[in-house]
Amino acid sequence: MSYGPTPTTSTPVSSSTTTSHSSPYCASGSYADAAKKRPSSSNQQAKSLNPPAQLPQVVHQRSTSPSNISGRQASACQPATTSQPSRYCASGSYADAAKKPPSAPNREAKPLAPRAQLAKGVHQHSNKSSNISGQQASAYQRSTPRTLYPEAKTPSPAAIRKEINSAFAILRHQNFTDAEKAFRVILKKYQGNLSPFNKQNTTIGLARALKEQTNEKQLEAYSLLEALRLDGTCNKFGASTIHNLDLNLSLCEEALGWHFAAETRLLRLRRKSTNAYEKTLCKPSGYYAADITNARLWQSMGKHRLAETLLLKIKEELIKKLQSKPDSPAAQKLRKYLGKVNMALARLWQLMEKYQLAENLLLDMSGKHPDDYMDILCKPTKCEDIDLALSVLWRLMGKYEQSERLLLNMSNKRPDDSEDTLCKPSGNHDIDLALVRLWEETRKHELAEKLLLLMIGKHPNDSVKVLCKPFGKANIDLALVRLWQIMGKFKQSSELLLNMCGSRPGASEEEMCMPSGHCDTDLTRARFWQMEGRHNLAERLLLNMGGKHPGASEEILCKPCWQQEIDLTLMRHWEVTGKYHLSERLLLNMSGKDPDGSKEILCKPCGNHDFDLAQAMLWEIMDKPEWTVLLLLNMSSKHANDTEDSLCKPSGNHNVDMALARFWGRIGKHEQAERLLKQGCKLYHSNEFEQALLSQSAGQEGFMEMISHYPETINTLLATSIHYFNLACKQIIDTGPESGQDNLHKALEIVESALKKYPPSAGAFSQKAHCLRMLGKNEQEWREWFDRAEAFDVSRAYRAKTHFWRSREAAALQKLSNLKE
Repeated sequence: MSYGPTPTTSTPVSSSTTTSHSSPYCASGSYADAAKKRPSSSNQQAKSLNPPAQLPQVVHQRSTSPSNISGRQASACQPATTSQPSRYCASGSYADAAKKPPSAPNREAKPLAPRAQLAKGVHQHSNKSSNISGQQASAYQRSTPRTLYPEAKTPSPAAIRKEINSAFAILRHQNFTDAEKAFRVILKKYQGNLSPFNKQNTTIGLARALKEQTNEKQLEAYSLLEALRLDGTCNKFGASTIHNLDLNLSLCEEALGWHFAAETRLLRLRRKSTNAYEKTLCKPSGYYAADITNARLWQSMGKHRLAETLLLKIKEELIKKLQSKPDSPAAQKLRKYLGKVNMALARLWQLMEKYQLAENLLLDMSGKHPDDYMDILCKPTKCEDIDLALSVLWRLMGKYEQSERLLLNMSNKRPDDSEDTLCKPSGNHDIDLALVRLWEETRKHELAEKLLLLMIGKHPNDSVKVLCKPFGKANIDLALVRLWQIMGKFKQSSELLLNMCGSRPGASEEEMCMPSGHCDTDLTRARFWQMEGRHNLAERLLLNMGGKHPGASEEILCKPCWQQEIDLTLMRHWEVTGKYHLSERLLLNMSGKDPDGSKEILCKPCGNHDFDLAQAMLWEIMDKPEWTVLLLLNMSSKHANDTEDSLCKPSGNHNVDMALARFWGRIGKHEQAERLLKQGCKLYHSNEFEQALLSQSAGQEGFMEMISHYPETINTLLATSIHYFNLACKQIIDTGPESGQDNLHKALEIVESALKKYPPSAGAFSQKAHCLRMLGKNEQEWREWFDRAEAFDVSRAYRAKTHFWRSREAAALQKLSNLKE
């Protein structure tokens, strides 16, 4: 068996983004006695694993469990105390494994009289009245106890286990609503007959199904698992000894955006101290499920180097074990873990834009080689996950033909099939949605739209009312919303979004801004309103999602709701609308910092790269360059007094390096920015770094000579368009608007050529909008292209415009505005 290539260079470790990961590990096996009470010392150890203080209020306000979560179930979300709570004080059906409902027969109660005496009394009474013979009386005596006291039928353990396995099968097929119903039925039907192990297993299964649904159900999942945790014991690290409980609890915390609580829990589960050295943190624990989950969490937190180092060490350890004992009983399980590690590593390298490493690994997992013929490369394997990952990677690498052929082969189609055949759904939503996304990027919008509509039983010729009726699966409905936005069908996109949220036509602002309960749908709606300029609606919806009111005090408004996506979107919304003081205060609270702290403390990374990068961007917009550079250098483990070689060496996190290079470019340190970008191109093999390097040099002397050494790509054409645009802005500022017209038309011509020759990009859409605006076209025309760019890449609205030519553009626009006045 091939184990996939491992990079030859060692990876240094450095510290430190709907769709959370579904846990692939079934809850099975138990190493604890469910009847044992946890010692008070274990409760003390588990204190830091509790969620933020806001959670109890949320749980009390949104009681979502089948039987209202009260008593200890609600308090499960509160910080643990050293005293041991009573096991018999909870009022929910999930709180007490030993307690029977009132309607269940009490099998432990003694009979009113012994069975033999009772039967004898009945026999004597019958003899007097009917003169029953001895043999008849004896028979009657034997049957009387069963007749008068029929025993309740106790379900066999095998029958219970069969139902539990069926529920887990539904869960594995990602039918989360059906799985939830199945687990609830089991808990209610067998509540007095479930063994501690089966009760634990079923409750964990229910929590996993709830975790993949709405925010309220995620909170319920968390509460159920915390209540179950109180019935078990903890090891000396503070981790629950109930098998897979803390693993699934950490996934719930990650889904709710509580990354630090999830990280602490996983480290304890891996028997690591939270303040251990990075070398210790990245050493496999032997509990590979927890190790892999920890690596994925670090990836979500932006700690890419920690995640990469841990995954590579797990892979190395698994390969050694398999090579030493390939036929051992544990070999099959180890191979399974190795496949999970390889897949996690490929996705991480894709995120880090180490595309070549990711491609080589996925091809090796497929039994293929990069030099194979196209027919071999695009032939599906027996593993759908590998094929889908490879098709997505090829799309990101610009290998559109290979990506399309692989997806079509997975759908049993051919590139030369008719449109009707190509757009016929394969029955596999993951494959069909991947094909939609590919066609979307390659400008085959009609094919993408037709396939999406056919997937939900509609046709492009249907009425708008029919087309805008939600299908019910958020991933498909949101894909259609996104596609219509890119196609410029904003009215249909808006109507579908409102219908998805249950808003009726002509609804009041208050009704329109009520959350639907599906976080991704609500966030998409908020971003759409931002794009339309309806900032009041967007802000009110975001505040409602966080349980806040627009009229609340600044202290309450800036208090995090501890759902990362909601908090970050609100912070960025305030940033876009110029409410910088609210944005800064919320972000500092999210990072666990006091707004009144010293500069040295505030510029220390909090450990969450998303928060830290957002903070650096915000300070740059607020014109705090010293704070920005200090935070970015601290994130890179660098110091302002370091040598230039050290300063320009990539840190290993491409997002941090990109932010630092762009900042240097903005403040005029072009040489340092260029050196860092060049080294970043070599390390990350990233299109983003190449584009940034070209854009950094645009408008400067020697640009055309430099660009001549690059093969033509959409990046080189876009950079050339920016170059002429920048020259035009300089001419407008220096000599007047007429002198820059030729260069402006060249810039527009080149970017339009890029859009015709290559698949569209958000950058190309945006550049065309810039050109049209500078040429004096009407706002509706250039605004449409900006909207397309934001629909294509929603994160663009929140990026700092740090290119040095932006200030030049602003000055040129101001001069044109003054001339019109």
